[in-house]
Amino acid sequence: MNNQIKFVQCTETELKDLIKESVKQVLSFIKESNQQEPTNKLLTRKETCEILHINFSTLWKWTKNEKIPCHRIGNRVYYKLDEVQKSLTKSI
Repeated sequence: MNNQIKFVQCTETELKDLIKESVKQVLSFIKESNQQEPTNKLLTRKETCEILHINFSTLWKWTKNEKIPCHRIGNRVYYKLDEVQKSLTKSI
């Protein structure tokens, strides 16, 4: 994705179409990720905490310290199941 800000004039309909297309792309990515092998499944923060038997603050700390990698989609944070499992084998 291009992180440059662009100002473009468009009609309300064109803007709605752009937003719809962006949402479809994100939903498609999430759907594809969840249809892959179970180890590549995307987990929410809550699901990750439940698997690891930790609270949100611990998960945040481990993520901040890069002990568990996260993936951001918009303003949401997801964790891949296989990466969570690999992080368990490392010393945390």
